[in-house]
Amino acid sequence: MEGISTERKVRRRSLRIVMRVPLYISPINAPPTAEWEPVETLVVSLHGGMVRSRKRFPTGTNLHIRMRDKQRFTRGRVVWESPGAKELAFEIGFEILDPPGFWEITFPEDKWSDGGQASSAKR
Repeated sequence: MEGISTERKVRRRSLRIVMRVPLYISPINAPPTAEWEPVETLVVSLHGGMVRSRKRFPTGTNLHIRMRDKQRFTRGRVVWESPGAKELAFEIGFEILDPPGFWEITFPEDKWSDGGQASSAKR
């Protein structure tokens, strides 16, 4: 079948930026006495981020996310987890469930926005 691609095309909602931000995370359904997991971001985007954690947070887990050095909070959901632990660390990707602005940075314009080009590629 000529002209049909079987490759999966993935579009991100925003660019990723390599940035270390110290955070605490905790499952939303954790008891109030549970300890928050100290983590640090590896990358951030307007809509989420990726962290390395000593604890496993399965895909679909809803999280409370708090900056360690500021009184900034948001909610997130785990959308990706590493297939295996590396040196007793798990990598997890999360999307932020609240409106953008948690990171308090201005993200560059992304390369994947339509900008009129995507419509001309459609037939």
